[in-house]
Amino acid sequence: MILTVLQTYDYHMMDWYFNVFGPYGWIFMIVGTITYIALSVLIAYYLHKDALRREIKNSELWLLIGLILNLLGLVMYLLVRNSYNQETESKNTERN
Repeated sequence: MILTVLQTYDYHMMDWYFNVFGPYGWIFMIVGTITYIALSVLIAYYLHKDALRREIKNSELWLLIGLILNLLGLVMYLLVRNSYNQETESKNTERN
């Protein structure tokens, strides 16, 4: 029954998208994709540089986390980076 209804009408699952954005909707897709990739690269760059400045051993791992998880990776790093400082401070006080 449902298949015959879909077959009799000219239906496409992306009709709502074309109605909202018109025939130039692909421009929004390209701009959104480029923005997402650029934001991922900027976040990964920040995470890597900050991890190197703080002398965190696994700075390359944070680079990958920033590329893959984007804003979630940034939030994770901001929550975790203070624990790295506390570990290095405790090691420095033990040496002295």
